[in-house]
Amino acid sequence: MSLVKAKIPLPVTTYDYYEVFARENRDGPLAHIGCLSAPNPELALSHARLMYSEKPWVEMCMVRRDDVVPIIAPNDILGAA
Repeated sequence: MSLVKAKIPLPVTTYDYYEVFARENRDGPLAHIGCLSAPNPELALSHARLMYSEKPWVEMCMVRRDDVVPIIAPNDILGAA
């Protein structure tokens, strides 16, 4: 008698990539500090707060990588092959 009756496939979770930006002081620049992946924006927010809590940021924000609008791409630079 087998203990395993049937193989049940696990649900596939898709992850989005998020780019994280932060500012150290009010007059400082908003800088890219890293990226992360998460299945939804709520978890991405929690992960960003946990992963990038090494400094007392005055501002932190994130954007889903697919929502970033490129203005100048590497192939747009003159002389690039």
